[in-house]
Amino acid sequence: MRLAASAAALLLCTAGAWAAAEQGASAAAEHADAQSAWTFVSIPDFLNVDIDYPQPQWEDALGYVLRNIKAEGPDFILVAGDLLMGRWWKGPEQIERLSAVYYPAWIKRLEAHGLKFYAAVGDHELGDNPWKGERLEHVPHYEQAFVRYMKMPTNGPDHMKGLAYWFTHRGTLVVSVDVFEKEHMGAGKGTATVTGEQLAWLDRVLAEHRDADHKIVMGHTPVLTPVRAENSSRLTLQGGRDSDFWRTLSRHRVDLYLCGEVHAITCTLADGVWQVAHGSLFGYNTSANYLVARVAPGRIRLELKEIETVLGGGHVPQSAGNQPRESVRITDEAKREGLRTIGSMVIDKTAGTPRYLEQTGAFAETYDGKKK
Repeated sequence: MRLAASAAALLLCTAGAWAAAEQGASAAAEHADAQSAWTFVSIPDFLNVDIDYPQPQWEDALGYVLRNIKAEGPDFILVAGDLLMGRWWKGPEQIERLSAVYYPAWIKRLEAHGLKFYAAVGDHELGDNPWKGERLEHVPHYEQAFVRYMKMPTNGPDHMKGLAYWFTHRGTLVVSVDVFEKEHMGAGKGTATVTGEQLAWLDRVLAEHRDADHKIVMGHTPVLTPVRAENSSRLTLQGGRDSDFWRTLSRHRVDLYLCGEVHAITCTLADGVWQVAHGSLFGYNTSANYLVARVAPGRIRLELKEIETVLGGGHVPQSAGNQPRESVRITDEAKREGLRTIGSMVIDKTAGTPRYLEQTGAFAETYDGKKK
């Protein structure tokens, strides 16, 4: 009996040691992840208006949001299009003159807060949809202005240098696509596509980085529908989930597709890819939001944050219609409460097959298109 008791005690001690070792290994892994983790922030449609820097009666609210983004500690921010209003429809001279005013103002605001940025092309960077008659002819001038001032990487397709591009950061691949291909833009209210040479380029880039720890693609318009929308023309990518573009993302196991255009939040999973459609529209919407991504080997923790804004006064003149409100502010009470989390999730790939853990709020609901 004494021998049996001794053996049992030995087994218990061994099991305890194993459990302690496993817990220690897990804690060590979590510590290693924390040590190697980094952050980026996504904020599409920032700002989607032609304003100065500083802009009277806007800057306190804008500064509050940008200071909070800076406090997240991002290595960079991603802006999925619509930086400006861009309705410079009078022709090349106006495009050149106003781009020389509003692109530098946009850039100075971000630089003043110490934020590195990567931006995609939105419809407003190309004059805004629909593109009829002369507007379509002006698109190359808009593209040249974007390339000249934004200075994005020039490793895209030959006909899209500085418009579509890719980069890697600490084991993560980020690709920005230009969903406005001139050969398709004139149809309807403005057709968004990723086809032909650009699609072949995207396929090649994703294949060449198949071993990247994470893959993120950014484009202006949603692909998956339905999505909520507010103060938006509701452009979506032609073909949606059945498009060759979405199939390419799925085939290459892209983790996230980040987009804007709709100025509202809808998170959708299809074919192994999460689409996060979100973004702010200062001067029009009564809230501002951004997405924080904490990236570690095999894991991405996502958190959507939002704060209310108050609009007032008259309107800020723009080159053509669509004038935002003169005053945008955030109340002292809202500032005291801070940005609230409206959705969170962890993409966990440490076991091989992706798992979507701790889903809350916007990441845990299914939008049926029947409500805002």
